[in-house]
Amino acid sequence: MTLSVHKLQWSVLLGLAAVSIGSVLAAMTTEAYYLALIPFALIIAYVAITDFKAIYFLLLFTLPFSIEYNFTPSLGTDLPDEPLMIGLMLITFVYVLLKPQMLPTGFFAHVISVFLGIHLFSVFITTITSVNELVSTKVLLSKVWYITTFAVLTPIVIKTRDDLKKAFWCVYLPLTGLIISVIIRHAFQGFSFEDINKPMMPFFRNHVSYAAIVTIFLPFVWLARKWYNPGTFTHRLLSFSLLLYVVAIYLSYTRTCYIALLFIAPFVFIVKQKLMKPAFAIVLLLTTAGGIYFLTDNRYLDFAPDFEETVMHDGFNDHLSSTFEGKDVSSMERVYRWVAILQMAKDKPMMGFGPGNFYPNYMHYTVTSFETYVSDNPERSTAHNYFLLILAEQGIVGLIAFVLFTIVLLVYGEMVYHRIKDQTDKQIVLVLLVVIAMVYINLLLSDLLESDKVGPFYYIAIGLIISLDIKHRLAKPNAE
Repeated sequence: MTLSVHKLQWSVLLGLAAVSIGSVLAAMTTEAYYLALIPFALIIAYVAITDFKAIYFLLLFTLPFSIEYNFTPSLGTDLPDEPLMIGLMLITFVYVLLKPQMLPTGFFAHVISVFLGIHLFSVFITTITSVNELVSTKVLLSKVWYITTFAVLTPIVIKTRDDLKKAFWCVYLPLTGLIISVIIRHAFQGFSFEDINKPMMPFFRNHVSYAAIVTIFLPFVWLARKWYNPGTFTHRLLSFSLLLYVVAIYLSYTRTCYIALLFIAPFVFIVKQKLMKPAFAIVLLLTTAGGIYFLTDNRYLDFAPDFEETVMHDGFNDHLSSTFEGKDVSSMERVYRWVAILQMAKDKPMMGFGPGNFYPNYMHYTVTSFETYVSDNPERSTAHNYFLLILAEQGIVGLIAFVLFTIVLLVYGEMVYHRIKDQTDKQIVLVLLVVIAMVYINLLLSDLLESDKVGPFYYIAIGLIISLDIKHRLAKPNAE
């Protein structure tokens, strides 16, 4: 048996050597140099089959420094992490079919999983009715591999606290290194607000993407700090990192992330005092009242900006003050698109235009009185509000499905926190809920849920909450 294994290993090694030589020769002959990457792809595939957990942790390590690569103006990917996600998704399908016991018992029947499935099904239904099925299918597939890789595979890989620690360090090390690099590069620009996006390139699309991942990962740093004894090097390192991350968020000049930081304490209070249900009731009441007010007699038209005064500002203080005055171009450009969404919703209220179809269609529904200097939108960015984006692309059906999922996720997550008696796991659940809440704060002024800087942490938190709930319910089968 040992001899046969030894022969198999030599066969694999010799085969890989032959492929490597052939790939290099083919790359040199044809000048198609990407052919030289074939051996590396084969190595990753081999490791994925023999030890997919290693690929999962490799994926986490690549998240901070992945870059966007566009094959065409409408077709792009994130490298190297998105190919890894797709590969791990396929592996997850195989393992769940062949070894369903690898998942926590009753994972797919869990209430959060069920409502996540309803949300995914709404994306599928609105893909069928889409004005451009090809574009919507791409979005649907992206949604599937994010959910599969991070919400489903995570509980298979991260089963113990040591696994969680390993996952933390896989993200912390590259992300912290990039934060230090960005701050140093930004310092050479005098911490300029005008050129804020340049120090983040090429690993982050803009300062919003950079600030989002730093903000969302901050609670994990706080949690990891508690794993180590005070006075140790690691504890001091993570204590310093908390300050470093807060400074990085401040220097990112991203208003949404400031709000997210300020929201942590009130949110923790809500969870600990079991106030999630009344909090949602208040939010839904205010949202409904605001919607009725602005839509009645088209009152929203009264808030149209002055085109000549709505400009981009060079200083952050001017940027903040102009935001409250309605004279900041980025803020009013959001309003410009939100008003367009209202018109789109009137045209296709139930099913929307289909996932991914906001950008190709919204220009036909804009109201010129809200136009700004950047309304030509060369970046092809979308709605800058995930809930309104869903309304435009998936209609009332999709919006209701996502809102219901959000309510179930946070209300049930609060219940999980109070049900668990183990203080360490209780603390983990609280941090996961904070991460999810910070994602939602970012979604109010962005639509980054399907980006590799935000989406993975959102779905990882969901998967771990489900896993921890099942773990403790199985430990106490009579628990309510």
